[in-house]
Amino acid sequence: MRPDARTRWRCRRGMLENDLLLGRFLDHGYDQLDQEGRDAFERLLGYPDDVLLQVVLGRQETVDPGIARLVPIIRAAAATRAED
Repeated sequence: MRPDARTRWRCRRGMLENDLLLGRFLDHGYDQLDQEGRDAFERLLGYPDDVLLQVVLGRQETVDPGIARLVPIIRAAAATRAED
């Protein structure tokens, strides 16, 4: 399932790093999530920009097990090379 316009808009953040990480994930990983994964992603988007970046980079732990499972998927998507 591709992300809807609302989700894509919520991925536009105040930090370029987050924009790049989340945008790459939307293009190369989001469609593989089940409903539980999509719900965890929505919770992650509720984090402040600085916390979101620290969690995704592994510099800060999260107590949310769904987000913890999602972080490696986001990192893997961010590591993919653009084929455009």
